[in-house]
Amino acid sequence: MREFILSFLDTQPNHVDLKTVQKLIDYGKNNKYTAPMLLTQLNQMDDAHEKVLTVTFDVDFIDGVKLFNNHATKWLTDKGKAYIQELKRAQNKAETIDFPKDDTQTESTEFDGYLSQLMSVGKSMKSQSERLTLQEFALELRHLLTDTKKLDKGALNKFKPFVDRNWNELSTPMTPILVELSRRFLIENSYDD
Repeated sequence: MREFILSFLDTQPNHVDLKTVQKLIDYGKNNKYTAPMLLTQLNQMDDAHEKVLTVTFDVDFIDGVKLFNNHATKWLTDKGKAYIQELKRAQNKAETIDFPKDDTQTESTEFDGYLSQLMSVGKSMKSQSERLTLQEFALELRHLLTDTKKLDKGALNKFKPFVDRNWNELSTPMTPILVELSRRFLIENSYDD
């Protein structure tokens, strides 16, 4: 969960605010992480505790969350950068990304396999920024695959340069994902209410 949190926050420079925390919680729900789970981890890693993050959280599950960012322009401290690298090294030893499993949702388990194949492409990417973009792209795809809301045209536009640069590597593992999204967009319309 910490790698998920830190990887997401690391892709959000100049957005050190509660909107980003809300976005993290929204993505976390798709990965079966609850808001209290994520907020507890954020609180533990903040500047007042483990000093992995540049901000300090005041988490009160009744009154809400306060964020003290001290005008920070990035989320991770140097210690946080080293910590995420350590987490990523541990993940790279594993062959696939571990998505939380829930036996009651066979459809999302199928997508997790497709997304794991997509994430395995990251091992061949040369730069860390490309691997982080791949991770953010996979999270966005998972969000689209597990959400029943209407697909919007251009929902993944911000990833166009990344996809264009890496199309040869991404096209094979993305095929079943694109087929599913196309099926929903072109054939199904039951969620257009």
